Amino acid sequence: MKKLLLVFSVCCTGYLCGCTSHREAVEALPPLQPVAFDSVPSVDGLLSVTRLFVTGDLLVAYEETRDTLFSFWQLPDCRYLFRAGIRGNGPDDLLTLDRTFRETEEGFTAFELETSRMKEVAVDKAGHSLRIVSTKPFDGGAGFLNRFIFLKDGHYCCVSNDEKHEYLLLDNQGGVRPFGTYPEDLLPKKEGDLNRFVYNKLTVAAPSGEKFAAFYAYVKLCRMYDSEGRLLKETLLEQPRVADNGERQVYYASYPCATDEAIYVLTEVDGKPVLEVWDWDGKLTARYSLPCAFTALAYAPHDGVLYAVCAGEEKDLLYKLLL
Repeated sequence: MKKLLLVFSVCCTGYLCGCTSHREAVEALPPLQPVAFDSVPSVDGLLSVTRLFVTGDLLVAYEETRDTLFSFWQLPDCRYLFRAGIRGNGPDDLLTLDRTFRETEEGFTAFELETSRMKEVAVDKAGHSLRIVSTKPFDGGAGFLNRFIFLKDGHYCCVSNDEKHEYLLLDNQGGVRPFGTYPEDLLPKKEGDLNRFVYNKLTVAAPSGEKFAAFYAYVKLCRMYDSEGRLLKETLLEQPRVADNGERQVYYASYPCATDEAIYVLTEVDGKPVLEVWDWDGKLTARYSLPCAFTALAYAPHDGVLYAVCAGEEKDLLYKLLL
């Protein structure tokens, strides 16, 4: 195991913060800090990790393009265990899943996109297998559900297809309520452009389900909501940039991960990969320079380590970020 330390120059600029009615300059960005990390071979030969997550003492990599969907490592030593989870329509098989996984005592719960069903999965470490414990369909006229996240009190949230509202709030009884207005005039729109694509975003909920955050792909904007769909805070770090050829600058492209205290999200500064840390009050609290362009993150609460994987030549390594 090799330990490295990277140091980049400090960079400070102003950022804007707003609520539902206005935005104003409030303070300087946190300085870029060095990050220490360990790297270990992944053993499993990761191809394209869709999502990393932790359940119990297991680190799990979900690769939606593979026929066997999950790889498992034992924590905290990050020892590779096995692959499991067959793609298919059998009783213990899974189709393509959304990128949110909720920890359970036996394993995890996931949302199956093609069928709009929530599946609870038990992980059998001894048998190197998965078992479907329960299946719950979602209907309520919501149609195709995307960016599915778990909130408290049996509430769930997903991105809406409605041009007037950003989200749908779903409950255990099949109730569906639209909420959330799109940002106004932040990004140019051509005739026929749909709001949900112009204001594409990545969402993440606190493990408690009390709040969730949205990070926008084409504008450096973070919005915080509570579990009832009320907008709590809106923070705009910089005005969006559009290239001469009309291509939008991409700010957030990889799914965040979260604890009940912090949110970890990947971005870049001047073409260099950066990790941002936010609190649930909508404040950017820290920024770290990274050794490569990570594509997925997972936080392990029992050892306080942030696990990550890179694309490209470093795809056969697992990283442990020591913040």
